[in-house]
Amino acid sequence: MLLGLGRRAWAQLADASLRYAALSRPVRIPLEAVTIPWQPVTFTAEAMAPATASTASRRVLISGVLFRRGVRGAGAPGSIEELSALCLTCPHEQCKVDFVTDADYLARITGGTATHPLFECGCHSSVFDAQEDGARVSGETPRGLYRFRIAGIGGGVVEINEVEETALFEV
Repeated sequence: MLLGLGRRAWAQLADASLRYAALSRPVRIPLEAVTIPWQPVTFTAEAMAPATASTASRRVLISGVLFRRGVRGAGAPGSIEELSALCLTCPHEQCKVDFVTDADYLARITGGTATHPLFECGCHSSVFDAQEDGARVSGETPRGLYRFRIAGIGGGVVEINEVEETALFEV
């Protein structure tokens, strides 16, 4: 339990130093689509990667997933703290990650210690913690999954309006 709290605190500290970039247009997902914990809703977001000294600005499409986390560590029902929006691209070599909910498979990849779904990269078996906003658990990846910023919940809709800036250059 302390390990989980420590990871959550570290993620919040790290989040303060992250830079986010605006999406070309917000992604809007009905709140009713994410009422059940661990049932992901996939989406595609669009953003513009800024020009650099060697490249022109370019359009970037980013695959993402929105889901409601389990009860532990979640905020009040219907709050943003219950929700997580993550990129489905592994930061290691940009392979697609899978959302793993099958109990038998979770037991195999964690040695029987998983208590909730995880993300796994099919290329090099990196594992990411869904409960802890995509934090790195194991594997070759240098960091956790890229995150989207949820702007708010209103009118029965979850609005996602930003993505980690680094994702625009890596995805």
